[in-house]
Amino acid sequence: MKTKLLFILIVIFTSNSFAQRIAILGAMPEEVQLLESQLEHPKTKNILGFEFKTGKLNGRKVVIGETGIGKVNASVTTTLIIKQFAPKVIIFTGVAGAVNPDLNQGDILIGKRLSYHDYGRLSNEGFLPNPTRNPHTKKQNPQYFLADSSLIFLAIQVSQNIDLQKVTPKSPAPHISTGTIVTGDSFVASSTAVDSFRKIYQADATEMEGAAVAQICFQQNIPFLVIRSISDKANEAAPLDFQAFKKIASDNSATLVKAIIQQINFN
Repeated sequence: MKTKLLFILIVIFTSNSFAQRIAILGAMPEEVQLLESQLEHPKTKNILGFEFKTGKLNGRKVVIGETGIGKVNASVTTTLIIKQFAPKVIIFTGVAGAVNPDLNQGDILIGKRLSYHDYGRLSNEGFLPNPTRNPHTKKQNPQYFLADSSLIFLAIQVSQNIDLQKVTPKSPAPHISTGTIVTGDSFVASSTAVDSFRKIYQADATEMEGAAVAQICFQQNIPFLVIRSISDKANEAAPLDFQAFKKIASDNSATLVKAIIQQINFN
């Protein structure tokens, strides 16, 4: 009986020690490096080969995960982080290609709504986007997943008091705005695709993970927010621009995320 009670207490203690309030995800090492480097009392937990870093950041308990690139990797990591750490909020941070011509490298887009640009029906007449479906309820998900309105408001408020890096000394100061993000399993380097995303989805930026995270959070009723800093214009110059500007863009996004989590208030 004593052995059984001791085992239960150990399980409870272990679970509580890793129970975090805020989960932060990024696809690439550059997208989470700044945040991980500033963790207080960091610990690492390995789950099915995925590494999660826990600790305190800006005084808040967080868990940070690198998802890997693409929708499947992002979905798996999001599911694992929800199952293991039961976060109250999930924030995705990283870079994106601009679809809105007003966005420049280094700018930040706060995702108000997210959708897939590669989920639907492809026929001889072209591509017809469709919403995904919840595998458990069998109901259709919305075409656009809406980020938590209170997190969007908070992000806008704190963005007024942060310092962001310019991608070059002669570049204008980075601008922060809200908008629509589209997600797909392709790195976009096509002005034709950019025009299509703008026309069909009224998109402002494109990337490879956000809507997958948003879908999981929507189905599990977890508030989420996707923050993206522009690394390229998703056009023919995107491969070179991405390599040149991904680190500064990643750090700009992480800087905003740090400011957001410091002000999140759980009731």
